[in-house]
Amino acid sequence: MEKNQKTETIDITPDKSIYHKIGEANYSISDALAELVDNSIDAANEDGVEIFIVLDKKGEKIIVEDNGQGMSKEIASKSLVLAYSKKHDALGEFGLGLKSACTSLGTIFVITSTPKGSEEKYTLEYNKEQFLQSSDWHKYPLTIIKAPKNEHGTKIEISSLKIKLYDALVTRLKEDLAKRYGPYIEHNNVVIKVGLRRETAKPCVPSENKLVPDSKKDFSYMLSKGSTITGWYGLLEVGSQKQSGFNLFRRGRLIRASEKLGYNYHPHLMSVAGEINLDSVPVTHNKREFIIESSEFKEFIEKFWGDQTEKYLGYKVKGKIDEITKTARDRSSQEKADSMPVERKETIKNNLLNALNRLDEFKELAYPDLYQPKKRSATGKEDFKETRETDLRVAKEEEVPLTKEERDQRTPKKTQPKTAKFIMVGGKKFKFDFFLRNLGNDTIDKETIINQENVIEIYINTGFKGYGLTKDTDFYSTFHIAEAIAELYVKEANQKVERIFELRNSLIYEVASLIYEEEEYKRLEKTEKELAAVTDKKRELEEKRARTSL
Repeated sequence: MEKNQKTETIDITPDKSIYHKIGEANYSISDALAELVDNSIDAANEDGVEIFIVLDKKGEKIIVEDNGQGMSKEIASKSLVLAYSKKHDALGEFGLGLKSACTSLGTIFVITSTPKGSEEKYTLEYNKEQFLQSSDWHKYPLTIIKAPKNEHGTKIEISSLKIKLYDALVTRLKEDLAKRYGPYIEHNNVVIKVGLRRETAKPCVPSENKLVPDSKKDFSYMLSKGSTITGWYGLLEVGSQKQSGFNLFRRGRLIRASEKLGYNYHPHLMSVAGEINLDSVPVTHNKREFIIESSEFKEFIEKFWGDQTEKYLGYKVKGKIDEITKTARDRSSQEKADSMPVERKETIKNNLLNALNRLDEFKELAYPDLYQPKKRSATGKEDFKETRETDLRVAKEEEVPLTKEERDQRTPKKTQPKTAKFIMVGGKKFKFDFFLRNLGNDTIDKETIINQENVIEIYINTGFKGYGLTKDTDFYSTFHIAEAIAELYVKEANQKVERIFELRNSLIYEVASLIYEEEEYKRLEKTEKELAAVTDKKRELEEKRARTSL
């Protein structure tokens, strides 16, 4: 201690305003009521607990009541003490939930509790204005009255509300609380009822999302400190952006819903679903967030789960989430690939190949020997006037022989002949087809393969990220096939890359013209039939008039 230094004691009793300030923690109505439900579940009997939440619009108050074990005199007298809690491994572990939740909803609340097996009922009332003006921290009134026989449980009545009550809030709360407390409702005999009146309150029922058969997988991971993280993952039969993701629980209470843990949302991944029990990972005092900086959470992500987003560790790390998202992408892509009927696929091929036959620039590249420049003129310049044949086609459909396997499988034996599409490239004929297939690489949009039998196969990669974003699969396929065809011709002719985009755009424009012409033809054909019908009707009337006229 330095010379002339002295120590004095000072009073650091919190200002009374802290009591209502803790209620300004930006709680939603569901968050606030969940704090009270936490306490009711912690006080459950051996056979469970029934909890009523009444949104009394007429009386302008909210009531949360349970038939649990109730609070003893000691616990009741401490229920308004900030941060007081003797709970361990329970939902209401911080000693702040009841106070912060009630003061976020209203400025007055009354707590009434009767412990199981007791003949006494304890009542505490908090009134913000009275407390700030006159109440003493050390002499707070606790009312004790005789309790009816066999009564037990706790009731909290909140008034002078800061929020507006409305009918639709009942439905919202039922859905939210059913999701938050699903495990307790399903496995721990917890019943939570919500209504505008106690007698009309209806129970919260967790919704059941159907999973793809055999897609659900359980997992368990033991942390270095000995605690275990468990859960499951699977694929929804019907994907949904809202419902996809992982529900993150702590001790059976939902902390985060539909969390995209370790991955970024993508339409391919909207079937991913699951639950993770992070019981050993600490949470914030209001139990709305996990503390992601904690060693427990970081170990789980780094050693087991993985992170594609760099959100949690600052860098990417492979793990279980990579396996899950790959399975979801493969299924989504396969569903989309299987959804294109043969008729649509043939229409796409016919439109593209018919368009090829219309475009002179492709004919030049298909038959280079027939489009050679003439000899040099006297000036030394070349004359590029081409020699054209009247029925020169770039693409054709031809009959092809059946393989032995195809002949054996055909029933009856006599059927329509098998045909295939062919295109000319650089003076050589190639059989042509395209397929929608997951290529296992999300960075390429397509791949073109030319085998030794002069077969060109264009694969549209359904695993490419852009594929999952398109709503018009036919146009998407047409665009990329057109580009692949242009690439073939440009490469064969050894032309500049810029030429690819010119040819692609010309081909797509011609396909659009073909589609328009087909629609126009059908319209004219319909009109022709209508006119023919009018002519027939007119002739019928004329004949009838001729037979009956004077």
